[in-house]
Amino acid sequence: MAKTISFVKGKGSLRHNNREFIANNIDKARVPWNTVYIQKPLQEAYEEIFGNAVSDYNAKQKRSDRKIDDYLTKIKNSGNNEKQFYETVVQIGKLDDTGVLDENGNLSEAAKVARDILDEYARTFQERNPNLILFNAVLHMDEATPHLHLDYIPVAHGYKTGLSTRNSLTKGLQEMGIAPAVSKSDTETMHWQERERAFISELCKEHEIEIEVLGVERESYSIPEYKQAMREKEAAEAEIEILNAEKMEVESVIANMDQDLKSGKQEIEEQKEILKGITDQISDAEKKVAAKEKTLDKILDAGKPVEKEIAEIKSQVSEVTCFFGGEPMVKLPKKTYERMLSRYRVAGTFENLNRQYASAIEAKDKTIAGLKEQISSLKSKVREFTDFISEHGLMGVFKEFIRPKSLKEKLEIGKQKSREMESQKRKLTVITDKKHDIAI
Repeated sequence: MAKTISFVKGKGSLRHNNREFIANNIDKARVPWNTVYIQKPLQEAYEEIFGNAVSDYNAKQKRSDRKIDDYLTKIKNSGNNEKQFYETVVQIGKLDDTGVLDENGNLSEAAKVARDILDEYARTFQERNPNLILFNAVLHMDEATPHLHLDYIPVAHGYKTGLSTRNSLTKGLQEMGIAPAVSKSDTETMHWQERERAFISELCKEHEIEIEVLGVERESYSIPEYKQAMREKEAAEAEIEILNAEKMEVESVIANMDQDLKSGKQEIEEQKEILKGITDQISDAEKKVAAKEKTLDKILDAGKPVEKEIAEIKSQVSEVTCFFGGEPMVKLPKKTYERMLSRYRVAGTFENLNRQYASAIEAKDKTIAGLKEQISSLKSKVREFTDFISEHGLMGVFKEFIRPKSLKEKLEIGKQKSREMESQKRKLTVITDKKHDIAI
């Protein structure tokens, strides 16, 4: 059975991920089934990643008010919408095809396979993503479906001013070779998810899991638009499933805090803000599902006239008695037969066009991906070239090379040099005259 792969932005609740708090949707008996890959305090991770860069920066500052006391706090209080860390939730399939438990309450075979794939994905994540430093990573098997919580700090290097190493998702992804953003709907994060989705899809193939359109026979619906709409609808439904679980967890946290008089009001407000964000995400995903369902209905409605014609043809068909055995036969009016042949030719033509269209789209996508990689590589080379020029004090020569001075500018520079030489000459004459007066 074909399944979806979901990459969802998580809320980043480390207490929940590490089971310091047990929400209502968690089976306590299955908590030991979970796998912890890394659990490091966020402050400790920041010190390991940025400690040396902060020390080097502070050593160069003559004014104490320019020094960075705590980079983690600085990121939290920055007005640039920077996040201290990011979380991605990864899931294969949904509850109806990859539930953790089977009908007997045992670990299902589908969940075992999903667990193995997610385990390999988690263990190879850091190697593939050196600029996304994992400090907390857990595979959960105690909820409805197997899924990963990956919490990471984005890191970028090579800054010439300020900290040499910084928290930056955009530059960190680009440093890993991810193509730059084209628009708000075509960002570095989306490009990265496409790459990660391709990797996990290969893992699924190795385990004989097909990642395709769910609930659709390929032979019945080969229209690319239908496949794409169904794929996006299923992805949005899987996202809603994950987000609803996240929402339930936050609601449990808030309810628990309301009962605990020791809980600070600020922490409760922060959790309510997280809940609002998840609710908005669910609303957006539900809108996607509704929009894709309309698209699918339109495509299916286009086939209704064909169904009517098929029913008409069937009404004209009559069976032929076969006296000598063999395959049963039917007869139909010649006009109907000729019309069927004509329709078959048209269908064959459109099928070929459809294949050519799909092939052309695939080739176009590969070309665009290749060009994006080239652009990213060239930008990296330009940065290296610019850094080299700057470090060796050649920026002035380089600027002259790329934009030669006009004749007017050269004349002005010549005049300036002449004035400087004349000034030096006058100073030299004054010094010579003084020496002559002293000698006399």
